Amino acid sequence: MKRAKRATIYVAAGLFVAAAAAKLLFPARTSETIRTIEKKLHRADYQTEETVTSVTEAADNTAMPVTVTINAAEFLGLVEPADTEELSPAVEEAMAAFMEEQQPFVDLGVPANVSYDAPMPQFSFVRPLSARVSSDFGYRLHPIDNETKFHYGTDLAANSGDDIVCFAAGTVTEVGENGTNGKFLRVEHEDGYATMYAHCGQIYVEEGQKVFAGEKIALVGATGRVTGPHLHFELTHDGVYLNPAFYLATL
Repeated sequence: MKRAKRATIYVAAGLFVAAAAAKLLFPARTSETIRTIEKKLHRADYQTEETVTSVTEAADNTAMPVTVTINAAEFLGLVEPADTEELSPAVEEAMAAFMEEQQPFVDLGVPANVSYDAPMPQFSFVRPLSARVSSDFGYRLHPIDNETKFHYGTDLAANSGDDIVCFAAGTVTEVGENGTNGKFLRVEHEDGYATMYAHCGQIYVEEGQKVFAGEKIALVGATGRVTGPHLHFELTHDGVYLNPAFYLATL
């Protein structure tokens, strides 16, 4: 019985889609087609193929081909809107504070590879370092260059040698060192999320290694271009930079 009801819904969806398409393609013949569909919907032994054929024949008479795309489930109201997860008050407060801080730089716009949204991941995550924020994500006066530049991460000031733990479970994709970031590593997580940890004094993981949320991966240092020991922490989603403060606010 359930299969029969399901089949009836599918056929009804197809017939209504055909009727909608007919109305767009040749309005003069729509009423007659819809009446035919209504009659057949009220008959237990209606012939779906016959009704669809009548619509197809009418379409063949049109002079200009028109493509009509209709989602049958939406047309029949069978699809409920997806649930939208509301942000916690702590995240909303962090977002409001961030926007207020960025107000002096509003004319500079948002960099193309940056989002001020806060898409929350479905996996658990932890604070990579228990320390105060010394420099926020966003536009700032660079402490060394003395110029307004965009800061793509959050700086957490700490003592050299303090433990840095992994934000979430994932795979280490890069371990390196350069003049800007000093000793750094990157980790890929689920669903396109990734994190980067820079200016480390020492790194305990290697490329390709699986890591867990809260696992010790490095020590705070002052390597690279810095004014003192701290962790520069970046968070991206599908290559787009996000504000780590929005996520740390939930912890």
